[in-house]
Amino acid sequence: MLGKLEQTKARLGGIHKALDAFLNARQALLVEYIRLSTHRTLPSQAELHEFCGQLVDYVSAGHFEIYDHVLAAYESSQGNARILAERIYPRIKRNTDEALNFHDKYTQADDDTLLELDQDLNRLGELLEERFSLEDRLVSAIDLVDHLDTSAPA
Repeated sequence: MLGKLEQTKARLGGIHKALDAFLNARQALLVEYIRLSTHRTLPSQAELHEFCGQLVDYVSAGHFEIYDHVLAAYESSQGNARILAERIYPRIKRNTDEALNFHDKYTQADDDTLLELDQDLNRLGELLEERFSLEDRLVSAIDLVDHLDTSAPA
């Protein structure tokens, strides 16, 4: 996932400050995810709480910062780009719901819940990989570059 992120940053980085911030948040989330998922012992409640906060911040940033630009571009797009966007956005919404379920489950997890953490982190990793791919496809499909507000350069 880190390799794909670097490719995305190389392709889309510097286009717009909101997109750069979003990609940096993605990277921070991914680094923390890797750290948690490779932990040999259960993380502390504070570590898990921090990660859950990053997860919510990331999915929120997508919906409230990047997707506003995406939706504006979507509304003016036509043809295959519009069809692809119509297919991708509902999948991102379902993915968001699952990420928020992880957050809700682990923000104040008890010892019994923590026993499920490895399995849930594996599932979350799959979700994040899917989400990153969907977000990249959505941005590329509607050629966000041409539709972003040029008054706010990187």
